[in-house]
Amino acid sequence: MLKRQKEDTFLVFADTFLSRVVGMAFWRKHCAKMPISEMATISDEAFTLLLLENYWDQWSTKNIDEYKSEVTIDEATNQKKKRKATWGKFTSGAWGSRRFGGWSKEGLVRFNQLYSQVEQDRKKENAAEVEETYRLKCVNNKSKKRKRATHDNDFNLKIDNLQALLRRQI
Repeated sequence: MLKRQKEDTFLVFADTFLSRVVGMAFWRKHCAKMPISEMATISDEAFTLLLLENYWDQWSTKNIDEYKSEVTIDEATNQKKKRKATWGKFTSGAWGSRRFGGWSKEGLVRFNQLYSQVEQDRKKENAAEVEETYRLKCVNNKSKKRKRATHDNDFNLKIDNLQALLRRQI
């Protein structure tokens, strides 16, 4: 899905999102030694794509400052109020234990579609080459002194490409 369309976008997806689903400690320890397909299962990759699709609208339209605290100030009344929870495309606002953890039937169907797409994507000719590119990037990054992460225009462009790809998948 992502690997066969835009290599740079897939690498940002893996580095920024997939690594969080797999676990950052594990990812950092193994990214220079193992290909992505050995660090993350097909389910991990499909679930990450589902999470992005589920919450993209909320993430892309929300003011970052809203997420810094549980309480916001109502500008009209100048009173504090608790921040409302937002729900995704495939999740509901129901609280408590649920059989499928809050995912709708459409969300489960979408996960299965994404799983099949990721499975096919991993079989593509360039999949191993893209993963090797990422592994070499990790080797190169490990050899450099640790620096604070910065987001530049290239990163923003790659995120925009990821958003466009997700919208085409819907």
